[in-house]
Amino acid sequence: MKKLIKIVIILLLIFLAVTVFGILIAGNRMTGQVNAFDRSRINLSHVSDGVYTGHSETDLVKVEVSVTVSGGVIRNIEILKHECGKGHPADVIVNDMITNNDTEVDAVSGATMSSEVIKDAVRNALRKGIK
Repeated sequence: MKKLIKIVIILLLIFLAVTVFGILIAGNRMTGQVNAFDRSRINLSHVSDGVYTGHSETDLVKVEVSVTVSGGVIRNIEILKHECGKGHPADVIVNDMITNNDTEVDAVSGATMSSEVIKDAVRNALRKGIK
């Protein structure tokens, strides 16, 4: 019986180690993907009036947005799709982007990666409207 308990404990420790290692690898990979985003500022006075869709994704987060621009001002940002696990608190970042009329706003604490992917999707949408 003691031998069986030892085997079960060893198997659980191996499973735990593999799981932690996998999470660390995924986190590092996602950080690299987010760091590769084009963060160049978009001059909204160069964006034509209209509604533009944008997409951005990493291994763990996928976002699609619709952005409405009028008179060089972001009027609305709608999140059409946000696959992210527990990153949904980041959805409120669109309010800051609209208020500040800028994509470069602070990330939502506790949902940093989702925030960055949302901002990238909005930048990608706005680039479609550049005159």
